[in-house]
Amino acid sequence: MKLSARKSLLSSLLLTALLTTSGYVSAGEPLNLKQTMKQMKLQYKEALETGSAESFNQHIAKFKTHLDSAQGYDFSPERKAISLEGLNKVERFVTQLPPATADNLAQLQQQLKSLDDLRKEYHKKTKPGTWELLLSIFK
Repeated sequence: MKLSARKSLLSSLLLTALLTTSGYVSAGEPLNLKQTMKQMKLQYKEALETGSAESFNQHIAKFKTHLDSAQGYDFSPERKAISLEGLNKVERFVTQLPPATADNLAQLQQQLKSLDDLRKEYHKKTKPGTWELLLSIFK
């Protein structure tokens, strides 16, 4: 096999591996986990941007509903423990938030911003590495 044909084959295999594992969805995970996480992000963002305590409370309630759904997903064995650990930390955080009022809304929104640090931390921990993606082709 010529070198250019080998490169082409290797490139095709790498592209296939990347496409089939994009969005952190692996064989055991429902395809709508990504959509659930997007909905959580939307509710989070809208809670941060609202000027109404009532609206904040509604967004947090919707966020919790999506969080509950995410915790019920069948994660791959390699990522289950770390994924649930992160989701459980998020749950503890939002459960401890008191209901928003006109007096504490700004303070709660400021506290909520720290939740993004958890998201970043656990997305890094659960994102498959390049070698893991390559080796998954041969499993």
